[in-house]
Formats: sequence, structure tokens, C-alpha cells
Amino acid sequence: MNPQTNEARFNPVFWLIFSVLLLPLMLSNESLWIDEGDTARYALQPDFHAWWHYLNHDTTANCQMPLAMFFAWVTAQTLGTQEWQLRAINVLWNGLALLGMYRAGKRLQLPWLPLLLAIQPYFWFYSNEARPYSLQIACGAWLFAGFVEFLALKGAGETWTWLFSGAAVFLCFATLLAPLPIAACLIAGGVMAGLQRWKISRKSVLILLGGAAASIPPAIYYFSTLARGAKSAQIWHVDLKFFGYVTYELTGMSGLGLATQNIREIARSSHLYGAIVQHGVQFILPAVCFLLLLLLLAWGLRQRLANAQAGICAGIVAVLCITSFVFISVGICIQKAFWARHFAPVFPFYVALLGMAISSVLETRRFYLRLLPGLLIGLLLFSALNLRFAERHRKEDYRSAAQFARHALAEKKSVWWVASGSNAQYYHLDCALSRPEAGRVFLPQSVDIENIPAPDVIICSKPEIFDPGAAVQNLIQQKGYKPVAYLPSFVIWSR
Repeated sequence: MNPQTNEARFNPVFWLIFSVLLLPLMLSNESLWIDEGDTARYALQPDFHAWWHYLNHDTTANCQMPLAMFFAWVTAQTLGTQEWQLRAINVLWNGLALLGMYRAGKRLQLPWLPLLLAIQPYFWFYSNEARPYSLQIACGAWLFAGFVEFLALKGAGETWTWLFSGAAVFLCFATLLAPLPIAACLIAGGVMAGLQRWKISRKSVLILLGGAAASIPPAIYYFSTLARGAKSAQIWHVDLKFFGYVTYELTGMSGLGLATQNIREIARSSHLYGAIVQHGVQFILPAVCFLLLLLLLAWGLRQRLANAQAGICAGIVAVLCITSFVFISVGICIQKAFWARHFAPVFPFYVALLGMAISSVLETRRFYLRLLPGLLIGLLLFSALNLRFAERHRKEDYRSAAQFARHALAEKKSVWWVASGSNAQYYHLDCALSRPEAGRVFLPQSVDIENIPAPDVIICSKPEIFDPGAAVQNLIQQKGYKPVAYLPSFVIWSR
């Protein structure tokens, strides 16, 4: 074999380019789903003053991710407001994430680390959303690059401080939850430095302090959002079953079995095990993927902890354990739902840990073990492609629902819209809030509907969110409405 060909095949730049070529495949022009509608509210503000005013009066958790909401507005101003245009900014964030993993991969002697990130179903899923999580993954990748640099050089030099501090500051502007992964890295790194008595230069300490000072303005802003009552919706009971679902999504199984909505319904079921048994066939591939993952992590990391990179491996494990412990304990204690998306800043740490385990397995002389990484990677890529292209994994189809509503309104029918008002406005539906009006869809969420004439058409999505008291569901039963159309996460009723 030609040595130059072999060198190019394993050159880190080759793996980076190959990974970048996958990025355009991750975006689609499918309908915005409920959370993307919240981003669209920011994107559609006519000018910066209006955007700033909305940011400072929003009482949802979206205002606690200001950097992404700002870039959503910038994207709309420069590219446009169609679905794929609102998602296009993720190509930039994903490219930066791959660059961070490229930097860390060279230090870890894992040149294919960017590709391992690029095939993750989790990565594909959030790349195709007009939401802040690709930005947070990018910040996490560079936070990880600085963390690895620190551990590999035993705290020497200042390069790691610039990488870590820069990523930390951007992450602080990207999410209210930024202090958790940053603190986890500082705790893990500080313990290792203290135990092994590494010498940290005064300049490095000053750079870190500068990063901390730069994080004060977003901290003040976040306190102001909490003071005005900004928070996310609380509709889930948080228990270990809930975090089982989080693990299901994080580790890439979500594209192998049932659709996400079906999984959530099973997770909410009071007869969990019966529901799992009923859908047992659909859980076979996810179970195989999870068992493969556990086997590779257990065997590969045991080998890795015995070599020269044991300290780096232990540091990564510590960051992931600290973050997970806080999310689980706080989530259960105060019933705050921390979804898989909230792990976005530490997701690169998980991917790197998986990469280190795979590398150790590939170095073994046992042929059957060396087959396992290829099988796992094949399942992960299959899962990612399913999430992107398979019909069963489509999220709420607000675009088609809005089209149905417009047709009904054109026929002079009265329409109730039991779904997101933000998405209705994005798809050019005029909304009535206090009482039904001709030519407008009526949003009955905060109105006593007993004294309001029943409509001709009810368009309903996720009643646990938009009809928590079941008033509309009871009306549907009492008045004999019949389902006339089914769309992803929608049922359209008529009488």
C-alpha cells in the first residue's frame, strides 16, 4: 500500500472533512414543531429593539438561552424565515463542534473523534431543530478541548485556559445551566491537580478569573429572568423511569424503535412493564444497541484506565458523573424535568469517552471483540438516518394542521386550535384569545368554555399541555365529535 495513501486515510484532517460533509444532510424543511415555534417568535421580531423587548418580557425558559435566540433573529434577518433557513445556523455550530472534537481528538490520538460525534443520533436530532442545543454542543466541544488539554499537559501552559475560558463564557450566554458543566470540569480538574500537585501558572489563574468576570453579566441577566418568574413547563413526573427515557435518547437508541412520541406515552403509562412487553419487538434493536454500548464501555474503559491516559479517562468520567448526579437528584427533589437536551454541553464528553473505549477494543487481539465497534457504529448511523428520514419519527406537523384550519375557516366554519399559539402565528393563522371570532382560530386554553358555542372543528395536539383540565376532551365526547384526520401529534375533530 502506498504510504502516502495510508497517511491520508488516518490523517485527522481527513476525518474532519468527512464529518463536515455529513452536516448538510442533517437539515430538513419539515414543519416546525412546538418548541421551534418558540424560537420562531424571536426570529420573527422586526428589529433588534423589538427582539430585545421580547427577550426581557418573555416568561418562558427560552429567554434563558439568549445567545441562541439572538442568532435565531440574525439568521431570519440574513437567510429568511422558512423552516430550513431557521435551522441553517446549526451547520455553523456543528462545524465548530467538529473542530473542537478535532482539536481534542489529536490530543487523545483519536483522529476519527469528529466522525464519531457526527454519526450520533442525538447530534442529528438536534441539528434538525431550530433550537439552542447545537450551539450548546459546540460550546461543550471546546470546553472539552480545553479540559483535555489541561489534563494532558498536567496544567502546564496557558493554551488550555484560553480554550476553556472562552468556551465557558460563550456557554454562559447560551444557557442558564452553564454553571453545572463548567463547575463539574473545575471540580474534576481541581481534584486531579491537587492530588498530583500540578503547578498552575499565575497567568493561567488570571485568565480563568477573567473568564469568570466575563460571565457576571449573563449571571445578572439570568437572576432577572428568575425574578420575573421565567421557567419551563412542568408537565412530567420526574423519577428514575424518566431518566431511563433520557438515557434512551442520549445513547442513540431513539431512532431504532418506536417513535419518540410513543416512547413518551409508554413512559407516562401507569402500566409501564405491560406496555413494554406489548411493544417488545420494537425494543429489540434498541436493547441490542444498549447492550453493545455497555459492553464496549465496560471492557474498553477497563483497558483504558490501565494505560497512560487513565487520568484523562477518569476526569471525563468524573465530569459526566457530577453532571448526571446533579440533574437526577435535583430533578427528583424539586420535580424539574431535565431532558436529554439539557445534557448538550457535556455530550461531547460522553462521545469522547465512547471513543476511548472503542479505541481500546480495537487494539485487542480478540477478533470477535474488534467486530463490536463496527456493529455499534452501524446501529448508531442507522438510528440517525431513521430520525432524519423515517416518517414515523416526524414531530408535530403544524404546517399541515394550519393548512387544514385555513380551509375550514374559508368554508366559514368555526375552528378551535388546541395547540401552540406561536406555531399558529408562524403559519399565518390569526388567533382569537378571549372569545371566538369569525375568520380566526380560537385558543381556548385559558378560557371557561362552558358558555361558548361548540365549534365545527377542533384541532388538537398534546392535550396534556394544551388541555390539562380535559375540558376540550370532555366536550369532544359530549358533543359526539368524530376524528376526520390524523397528523403527526395531531387529531382533527369535526361534527
